[in-house]
Amino acid sequence: MPDTEMAVEETKWHSIAVAEILTLQSTSPDGLSDSEAEGRLKKFGTNELTPPPKPSFLMKVFIQVNNILIYILIAAAIVAGILQDWAEVALIGGVVVINVTIGLVQEGRAEQAAAAIQGMLSSKATVIRGGERKMIDAKNVVPGDVCFIQSGDRCPADLRMIEVTGNCGILEAMLTGESNPISKHTDVCLPQSALGDRKNMAFSATMVMTGQGKGVVCGTGDLAEIGKISAMVSNVDSQKTNLMVQLEMFGRWISVFVLIIAVITFCVAYLVHDFELGDAFKSTVAIAVAIIPEGLPAVVTISLALAMQMLANNNAIIRQLPAVETLGSVTVICSDKTGTLTKNEMTVQLMQTSTQQYKMTGVGYSPVGVVQDENSKDLPDEKVARMLKMFEGAVLCNDAGIFKNLNHKNPNVPVAWEPIGYPTEVALLTMGMKMGITEVKDFKAQQPRVGGVPFASEHKFMCCVHAASTAPGAPLTIHVKGAPDRLIPQCKNQVMDDDLSKVGPIDENYWQDKASQMSGLGLRCLAICRADFDPKDLSDNMDADLLLKAPTPFLTMIGVVAILDPPRPEAIEGVAVAQMAGIVVKMITGDHPATATAIAKMLGIVDPKLQESSIRTYTGPELDAMDDEGMDSIVLECNVFARASPENKIRIVKSLQRRGQTVSMTGDGVNDAPALKAANIGVAMGITGTDVSKEAAKMVLADDNFATIVKAVREGRRVWDNLVKILLYNMPVNFAQGLSVFFAYIVDIDGHQVPLTAIQVLYVNMITSVTMGLMLAMEPAEDDIMQRPPRRKGKRLFGKMVFWHCIFVSGIMVVCVLGNFAYTLNNIEKSAEDYLYEAEKAADKITKDQASGRRAVKVPKTARLMEARAVAFNMLVFAEMAYALNCRFLKDSAFNFKMFTENKWCWVSIAVTTVLQIFLTYTPGVREVFSNAPIGGASWALILACSLAVFVLVEIEKVIGIHYVMPHIKSACAPRGCCTGDGEHERTQSELNQVQFFASGASTFGLPTRAGSANAGERHGAQGPVAGAAGTSGYNV
Repeated sequence: MPDTEMAVEETKWHSIAVAEILTLQSTSPDGLSDSEAEGRLKKFGTNELTPPPKPSFLMKVFIQVNNILIYILIAAAIVAGILQDWAEVALIGGVVVINVTIGLVQEGRAEQAAAAIQGMLSSKATVIRGGERKMIDAKNVVPGDVCFIQSGDRCPADLRMIEVTGNCGILEAMLTGESNPISKHTDVCLPQSALGDRKNMAFSATMVMTGQGKGVVCGTGDLAEIGKISAMVSNVDSQKTNLMVQLEMFGRWISVFVLIIAVITFCVAYLVHDFELGDAFKSTVAIAVAIIPEGLPAVVTISLALAMQMLANNNAIIRQLPAVETLGSVTVICSDKTGTLTKNEMTVQLMQTSTQQYKMTGVGYSPVGVVQDENSKDLPDEKVARMLKMFEGAVLCNDAGIFKNLNHKNPNVPVAWEPIGYPTEVALLTMGMKMGITEVKDFKAQQPRVGGVPFASEHKFMCCVHAASTAPGAPLTIHVKGAPDRLIPQCKNQVMDDDLSKVGPIDENYWQDKASQMSGLGLRCLAICRADFDPKDLSDNMDADLLLKAPTPFLTMIGVVAILDPPRPEAIEGVAVAQMAGIVVKMITGDHPATATAIAKMLGIVDPKLQESSIRTYTGPELDAMDDEGMDSIVLECNVFARASPENKIRIVKSLQRRGQTVSMTGDGVNDAPALKAANIGVAMGITGTDVSKEAAKMVLADDNFATIVKAVREGRRVWDNLVKILLYNMPVNFAQGLSVFFAYIVDIDGHQVPLTAIQVLYVNMITSVTMGLMLAMEPAEDDIMQRPPRRKGKRLFGKMVFWHCIFVSGIMVVCVLGNFAYTLNNIEKSAEDYLYEAEKAADKITKDQASGRRAVKVPKTARLMEARAVAFNMLVFAEMAYALNCRFLKDSAFNFKMFTENKWCWVSIAVTTVLQIFLTYTPGVREVFSNAPIGGASWALILACSLAVFVLVEIEKVIGIHYVMPHIKSACAPRGCCTGDGEHERTQSELNQVQFFASGASTFGLPTRAGSANAGERHGAQGPVAGAAGTSGYNV
């Protein structure tokens, strides 16, 4: 990279004087020549952001197919095709297509954050080239150009201001979180200044609210501040959720198990029992299909989708399915202040007069609120009218506007109030409307403005001269509002007893003390003053000297109003609920430390009883000076971070993750986007949030309500509990299916007959298991779900309880299936076809013994065999339904009234599954495809009796197992020679590719992992979580 280009990238332009800026950029106030600009355009490129790479459709399909379980199913379909078993091919192919399609629909979103930023950039720019102003495409702006900006413009690039007129104010909330426009100047700033303190800079894509100015372009495209954010968004790895990690690990683990069992089955069938090659392959396919939980991906996906729909109905829009589960494990919520915890609508909080301090209720620009005295009692209407007359200057000396917007998009708000102008002035209009003004426009028209001096950062006040009425010759009054430290010395008198007709000498110390006290609370103070005005002094050339150079003070102090962007009431409640659930809330803002601390105390993020000196707040520059180790040492103890840059926010999130936390990051601005993407669960505001933040987030709040996050956490915990129930149900069932076929070869049942065919097993996996699994997904939340501490980091979904039930429950089911299969075969009279098969088999055995050949006799589908398989098939399905009832209550007994009153879908699912079983068993043409035959009443009685036995035995195990069995399972599975996996870090997409399967797979099932392995060192090095996070949430599974 050329030196000049390097300088563009690395120089801290805000710390360099104007003259030196012009020299470094080889430009002048008259701008570049056209030829020079063209040369720089070729050298530096266009003023555009580099678009991120997007995966093709085929790549998205490959990502969904690139799963070892899918590969095994495809291999099974190929084998079935070779054997010309087209029904199995169609069913297996359908399973693959369904799973891939669901994955594409739910996960196939492109990364559009950088594209959203691109849409925010200015399309046109006014530049000065060769001393003349020209309007050009913003993409053609180059470093060294001199740009002219004015009110209403969006900055085309990062500018170092060289000229400012008319109080040039630029709104930078999207970058810094600062609610008010920043007044710009041309003076040098300190090199270490945070982004919000670089007041001689105008940043690309920010909006000019007032005034005008000129600036030298010092950052374009990717090198502008917004370009750096775009690069961070593109380069930040999205966090893979705990559920995705464990499902991938489980897929590898179960695949190895399936391959081992399949190979053993093939060897036993082909080498020991002399099956034909085709029959041996069919048996192997049946085993593989039986053990692989084909329906599990569909059940998990649909369960998450159902939860996603429920959340959407409660204003939480999930953009990435697995994020639903992640919500349940959140231990820390990092939230932006402006627009998230607050409404980003400045509001008058206090009104200080010479008599007392009044409170004003209500939040935001909506004119709903009342004036209260120091005892929080509403003032009578007469007193409110007097207060309005006193503070009418705050409305008259005001250039802002506010109007109703009935076409807004928020269904939760009947009327939206849209501001025009400075937020501080809009807050003063709302104050007037709360005190009785119905139409601001009419109120101002009754006392017309005849002159004034606009606000400027140099003198820090605004004054306007108004006539008392529209009548000619009406008395004139000058109204002044501004910084108390500037206006108090200009006052001669003060209003007494809150009566405008009573005045007395001003007590300067009183007003200075009150203003200082309110400023110390993080409030922005404005003094409101007035005085009679002599018409002789009225002129078109009035300026600030009218006050500053007055021979003697002549104003009357009305009062001081204190303004703040206050916390949302629902956010205060949400923080309290989160803390009750063991979740720590941290505020990360670009605002000033004093304001951030004040809001944090109001919210309860820090103890409201603490003195400001006792609350440690870290600022962006302080964090910049820390290395990662230093950051890790303070990140848990500090709950308020101020003047934070986008880089700071990412570092805070990653530091918390290194400390073992599951982090949710909320925000609404462009500056929040990188941290939203880096967090385990990024949450963007739906109404006030930028498109950039929404695209980077995994969840969007449709109502911009922080409390909705807490509701989403509750739903996330319910989802996790139900996923545990689904896995506890699914895995023993799949093991029972596979082991029933496997042990049929080990135990000689009527010549090693197979009780279940591949198509029967696929049906059970895709229909019965899915139906029962979805029923479990609809289980309501436990009563104490938000009184538990957060689920510990790395808590296993496939834990010891699942492992134990794979042995215990599947063992019972295998006995029932094989027992019913053998009993039916032994109690049905053999047909001629059976005797013929036995004779051919005996003759083939003699031939084999004589010639050392292989059996060539195919196993016929006799009526006797099909009826026995129908009994085994129905036994398996009804045992699964009985076990599903057990799984509705993990530890509590299923013998309770809730089993009948809660979750109506339970009985609907059982009814549907029962009807389907009868249909498959008795319908001609269909039953033959599924190797079924009609069965009698005695067989049904035995099936139901065995199903009831399964239900009762599992209920007994709940009582006995937790005290006598699980302790031994935990002891046997406890890792030896290394610490536990509770502090396991979640992997990013790129890290997952390097996970070693065998170590992680063993850990997934709670089995010992080898001490000293590379994985163990990575997985177990995290610090413990914050208060409450180390406890167990939910069930020890």
